[in-house]
Amino acid sequence: MNVVIIGMGTAGYAAAMEAAKRGAHLTVIEKRDFDTFSPCGLPYVIDESIPSFEDLKHSIRLRNTEKLLSHTVESIDTKKKTVKACDCVSGDCRTISYDRLIIATGTSPVIPPIKGARELLGKGTFVVSGIDDTGQLKKKADVSHSCVVIGAGAIGLETACTLHNRGLEVTVVEMLPQVFPQAIDEDMASDVKNHLEDSGIPVVVNARVESITQEGGVLITADREYAADFAVIAAGVRANVALAEKAGITMGTWGIKVNPKMKTSAPDVYACGDCIETFSYINGEPWMMQLATSALQMGQIAAINAMGGSAAYQGCLNTFASELEGKEIASCGFTEAQASRFGYDIAVGKGSGRVTADYYPGEETVKVKLIVDKKDHHLLGGQAFGVGAFWRVNVISLALKARMTVDEFSTMELAYTPPLSTSHDALHSACDFALRRL
Repeated sequence: MNVVIIGMGTAGYAAAMEAAKRGAHLTVIEKRDFDTFSPCGLPYVIDESIPSFEDLKHSIRLRNTEKLLSHTVESIDTKKKTVKACDCVSGDCRTISYDRLIIATGTSPVIPPIKGARELLGKGTFVVSGIDDTGQLKKKADVSHSCVVIGAGAIGLETACTLHNRGLEVTVVEMLPQVFPQAIDEDMASDVKNHLEDSGIPVVVNARVESITQEGGVLITADREYAADFAVIAAGVRANVALAEKAGITMGTWGIKVNPKMKTSAPDVYACGDCIETFSYINGEPWMMQLATSALQMGQIAAINAMGGSAAYQGCLNTFASELEGKEIASCGFTEAQASRFGYDIAVGKGSGRVTADYYPGEETVKVKLIVDKKDHHLLGGQAFGVGAFWRVNVISLALKARMTVDEFSTMELAYTPPLSTSHDALHSACDFALRRL
């Protein structure tokens, strides 16, 4: 079985590993000059928490595999079952036949229509997307004192923190009313914003950037003018769908449309990872999840089915976590706003408390929020902020996967020891409050 995989990000890597294990003859086409890397680690090289960009690179050795690195795919012919791949250095092109094709083309950073932003890329404005562009940013940070980060999602805030950790004056500017606008609700976002500002990182919301000009450093015009040595644009990512769309493959709202087996509308063509539109595990509605955990699953499922097996993706929960200046923010499932948009009548339960016993030294706290369907009491989502937020959200994610009601969830048995936990956790308190509102 000749299997061609386009892209060696997380999903492409997982697909290659699975297909090779099942005896495929593989051709892997990747535009980078190395196999694969861990993009989530990029911000942490900036402050050298991770010593080098080389630490993020990974090589893979697979049987019966031809790697075409520094190659791009110019076109896909789904009728002839061929792809045209071209060498980025020499320009030489070749046609490769496939029995099964797996598209894992990932995403590209969004550059908003800000006057001057695109023209200054690599000079006064930078993105955190790959090793090359983040390397340019790091070199600029080495000789700078200040920057403005445009965008308050995960990449923007994590980058803001690592720049701040290395001594730069950092200001975050976000056009929407809150930080993490897709992952958490406004009340939790307010806590994150306050924490960042207490840590020395001003965050300005409701501020649309109009222009960026280069005057020694850069001058960013938004709600007011911000002068800095450079700007980081972290306005999200967009699925790379142009290749599939050109081949006549059906698109969804957010990416390449696939079924639960990762099959596209074209015969023997699969797609996986950040370039596809997926669906919510909670209600089955079309959704987007551009996180490594789901990309791994999707890549494996695409390869299993491409090789004649049978596997199906069950849907995403968008389980997410980030660490910012010593505190964690995490979420899964629907936010309160998203659940309301889907028509749910919801109850909200919040709980907060210390993360150690009240008689044990320490002052760290955590806040938990649960979103519950009033009709049948099923959990719809959860958020947490503070020390240990990520493991509490992992517990909520597992409960969502089991389709538990808040009544069932409230009976959870958690480990307890004074240095690590209280006997009645903030999770329990959130359940208590949610149950009172049902």
